[in-house]
Amino acid sequence: MLSALKHQTKPRRILWFRGQARQVWKLVPSLARDAAHLQAENALIKRFMQNAAPHLDTQPREEWEWIFLMQHHRAFTRLLDWSESPLAALYFAVHEEEHLGASGAVWCLDPVALNREAKLKFEFEPEIPAFGRDKVLESYLPSRVRENPAELYPVAIVGPRNTPRMAAQLGTFTINHRLHTPIEDIGEGKHVWRWIVPGAAKGKILKELAVLGISALTLFPELDRVADLTREILG
Repeated sequence: MLSALKHQTKPRRILWFRGQARQVWKLVPSLARDAAHLQAENALIKRFMQNAAPHLDTQPREEWEWIFLMQHHRAFTRLLDWSESPLAALYFAVHEEEHLGASGAVWCLDPVALNREAKLKFEFEPEIPAFGRDKVLESYLPSRVRENPAELYPVAIVGPRNTPRMAAQLGTFTINHRLHTPIEDIGEGKHVWRWIVPGAAKGKILKELAVLGISALTLFPELDRVADLTREILG
């Protein structure tokens, strides 16, 4: 994968990566994988806000922060996780035991090219819109989507890496509006491609990544994960 990456990397070109345990999975966020989930989005957000309050030291100040918090804790949202690290993406393609026998994929995204498909441009071409900073993203807020009858393409976005996990994984995102076409099916598809990871190679790759310092401990720097990893000592 790294040798292939050398041939596809150009000066100043931004590339993001996403690992998926199965090559057949489409690039759509969790919320968009079921039409019923989309209809329930506002109800999901309200329920999360209601029940999360006692567990938070500080309350999110705006809607974006709530959506980020939901994504962080694996609730269904219109966000799809990406990483600036190809090795982090490779880890996510190979680490799940239940999918070890199936071929996975590492997707590679040109976020600037994706945003170009969505007619989103900046004076400085490599610029990526940011949550809470660029007004163009306000149309993608769940509370605003239903007010906007347009069907906007997904866009690539960045947000503050305000958790140890986000920082460790070099996390970035794409976000959907009303149009939930898989990212790989948008336009001519030149903004995204993938490398297939054979199922038979996953175990070996996982061990090689550990040697390179890419593991559950480095990508999930949290106390619960530290405790889980002590079990490895016992075999």
